[in-house]
Amino acid sequence: MQFIQSFIFSSTNIALLILVCLFIFAGCSSIVASTKDVKDLASLHSIPAPTFDTLQTNIALPYNDKLKNTTLTGALLLNDGIEAFLSRAALARMAQKSIILQTYIYKNDIASRLLMHEIWLAAQRGVVVKILIDDNGLDSDFSDIVALDSHANIEVKIFNPYKNRSKILRYPEMVFDFNRINHRMHNKLFIVDDMALIIGGRNIADNYFDRNQNVNFVDTDVLFIGRAAHDARDNFYEYWDFHRSIPVSLLPLKMPLKKFKASIANLKANAQWEQYEEAIHTIKQRYHNKSLEIYWGNAVFIGDSPQKIENPNAPKPIAQALGKILNFTHDNLYISAAYLVPSKDGMKHFENLLDSGVNVHILTNSLASTDSLVVYGAWERYRNKLIQKGAHIYEYQYQGVGKSKLRDKIPKSKASLHSKSIVFDDSITWIGSFNLDPRSVYLNTESVVIFDNPQFAQALKNDLIKDMQSAWRVYEKKGKVYWEGWHNEREQTFSYPPDTGIWTRILKSLSKLLPENQI
Repeated sequence: MQFIQSFIFSSTNIALLILVCLFIFAGCSSIVASTKDVKDLASLHSIPAPTFDTLQTNIALPYNDKLKNTTLTGALLLNDGIEAFLSRAALARMAQKSIILQTYIYKNDIASRLLMHEIWLAAQRGVVVKILIDDNGLDSDFSDIVALDSHANIEVKIFNPYKNRSKILRYPEMVFDFNRINHRMHNKLFIVDDMALIIGGRNIADNYFDRNQNVNFVDTDVLFIGRAAHDARDNFYEYWDFHRSIPVSLLPLKMPLKKFKASIANLKANAQWEQYEEAIHTIKQRYHNKSLEIYWGNAVFIGDSPQKIENPNAPKPIAQALGKILNFTHDNLYISAAYLVPSKDGMKHFENLLDSGVNVHILTNSLASTDSLVVYGAWERYRNKLIQKGAHIYEYQYQGVGKSKLRDKIPKSKASLHSKSIVFDDSITWIGSFNLDPRSVYLNTESVVIFDNPQFAQALKNDLIKDMQSAWRVYEKKGKVYWEGWHNEREQTFSYPPDTGIWTRILKSLSKLLPENQI
């Protein structure tokens, strides 16, 4: 799988309009596809989900003493990619009634295929499965995720589809139907039995689960048990019933299910299959034995309405909630943000915090580690002002030295930061799909959970501090910006973005010509 650097490799001689089209989705790699005109399908609606007692499910029973208090939600931090994958697989095996998967990207690779296998096994047991994927992130109409729709208990829909299924016609459609296609469903939810929710920044692909040999996205998920899962389910059905969610059964061509079964048979023949089975068994056992480090507290799920992609004046509850929490932050703020473009409104919040003495620590991608040069170019406009105001700024190293687990598993793999997590005043945590940029605020739909538990906040904060300690510390001296950090087994300081060539830096500078409100 190739690392996402489409701006570097494909934009040199392309006009500004085409640059916009190529850059606009650079925040996450994606391959697009589409169906017939969605206007003909506006009347389609979902079958109501079955009613059942969530407290009597396999997921709830070990924690019924806590879950009987309907205001409580349990939280398990998933900061390791393989653990994040195994947790999804284990939940699928525990599922009794329903599985919901909402994602922006699906790549037809090993991790994705394994997860689809677990979902297929659940459907074989009678579990009702609903899968919703943004069409901008669908690998192809011949993906396993599309093939699963032929199972009686699995229904798959694509969100805001392209009308043209041919790859060669996608870019022209981006130009001529720009206003519609420019808005995407960026939400990422995995919900089982209306009781367990995994939310965070991870899409469904090898490089989100530390399995890619070249480049992996370093990310953070949280498994929530209880109230947050109920609320996430309700938000999901708003998207499921939305008129731009189109059944894949309407696609003209798709992969037969028998090919999916054959690919799974090949995976089972692998020598590591037994280890995979043992790992899932261990996760399930630890869950039922209550030996996982689960924290309990109040959780609030906040999700955009799908109407946001059509109505620029639609409510923006996530951005509003973030602003309110920032207004009440008085001691310290720790941010891990893959894409950070504060805009004028965001800068006002940061300036107010710094002026009032709040200790602000920010980790984002370096120029070398980012998968979006245009986002980094926009970030530069604000970075120096934040440094001058007293913020502590760190940029992730492309070598990914901050993730020892990743380095041990795949020593030669590079890393790109993809997390979207915040800790406020050592007590409140924020996790979800929401990037701190104009695209998440105005163009894409997102979802987050806000969780109140000081011990959990400290655990996430400790993880962020470790990443910051091994990242580049960016500071200013006599009006010049420097990058300082441990690199190639020694402490080094650079006066230019480390691990980058002159051509990359030139392209980054040129990217600043693009409109910030479209990033």
